[in-house]
Amino acid sequence: MYRQPQRIEYIDSLRGLAALAVLLQHSLIFIWPAGVGRILDWPFINMAFDGKAAVAMFFVLSGFVLSRPYFISVAGQPARRMYVPTFYLRRFTRIWLPWLAVFGLSALAQAVLFVPWETNPPTSSLLSCVWHHHPGWINFFRQCLFIEHDAKKVLLIQDWSLGVELKASALLPLFIFLSRRLTPWSLLVVSVALLALLPTGHYYVIFIIGLLLAGTSGNLLQWLQPKPFFVKAGLLSAGLVLYETRHFCQDLLGQPLGEKFPWLGTSLGCALILLASMSSRRIQAVLKLPPIVFLGKISYSVYLLQFIVIFCLLPPWVHALNLLGIESAVWLLPLSILGSIGMTVGLSALTYRWIETPCIDLGHRLSKKWQEKFLKE
Repeated sequence: MYRQPQRIEYIDSLRGLAALAVLLQHSLIFIWPAGVGRILDWPFINMAFDGKAAVAMFFVLSGFVLSRPYFISVAGQPARRMYVPTFYLRRFTRIWLPWLAVFGLSALAQAVLFVPWETNPPTSSLLSCVWHHHPGWINFFRQCLFIEHDAKKVLLIQDWSLGVELKASALLPLFIFLSRRLTPWSLLVVSVALLALLPTGHYYVIFIIGLLLAGTSGNLLQWLQPKPFFVKAGLLSAGLVLYETRHFCQDLLGQPLGEKFPWLGTSLGCALILLASMSSRRIQAVLKLPPIVFLGKISYSVYLLQFIVIFCLLPPWVHALNLLGIESAVWLLPLSILGSIGMTVGLSALTYRWIETPCIDLGHRLSKKWQEKFLKE
């Protein structure tokens, strides 16, 4: 029988914080003094503005959340059976339909709101390169399939990761099948093959890391939960250090390891952060604070809507602050960031209510009907 998956608030909160990091990185579209950039690049401060590490967290969480129901029993019921058609159906309604709606909103914003503004500091060269191409039908369909990678031609610049998400979702039933029929660790062989054969194989390995955590979390938590808090805090600290792998490789080693292995190091850090959160009620209590929970709930809308705000609303906001005499980076930087967060969160709350939620409900209703019909047959 179809069961609607239970949401875990603190996992949603981790996704919300990751979405916030992506938003903060992209909000830095103004040419700030060099000293600002150096401060924002300090270790652990840069975590709040590290969009790539946040994407790694997205991928680990997706691998974990999507595969968890097939490994863990819920409310006394056995682990869910994999029924591939409804799995794909829920992914389609959850990911692609809201994307299509925001694509339409972005096209409208491009036509009506995307105009140049004089600001101090001036905007970066990014705004002169993007959103100037009006997509025709061929380009529109390429974007619908996430195969258009020219940033000058796409409206949702950040949705390259959604293409990875959907491709990994398509492979996840196979990964779950191999894990359940053989052993979770058989996926290590698959991971090595993906890393060796595909230029983007590391992205799919990140999903496998989340899946492996889902498959082994029961035993790991049974061992870890009775431990004192300092053990869990140490695990969290180790996760935060590994989360910074890309920066350490770049700043200390000049990143000689290529692109794949720093991504994997960051992803292992994400897995440790998630494991520490699952094992500690104190960490969960922080992640369950209402503002963070709310941010987690609307995180996908935050992720989708951010460039409408950043390109169309943030420059006039900074222009208005300039008119009030605010031009010092000491005041303008935090006010611009607060404006970006406030406008994005406000719009995201609306799209979550009127776009995301109906799409999620549609996916659950169709999945339930389809799977019940399949079981009767």
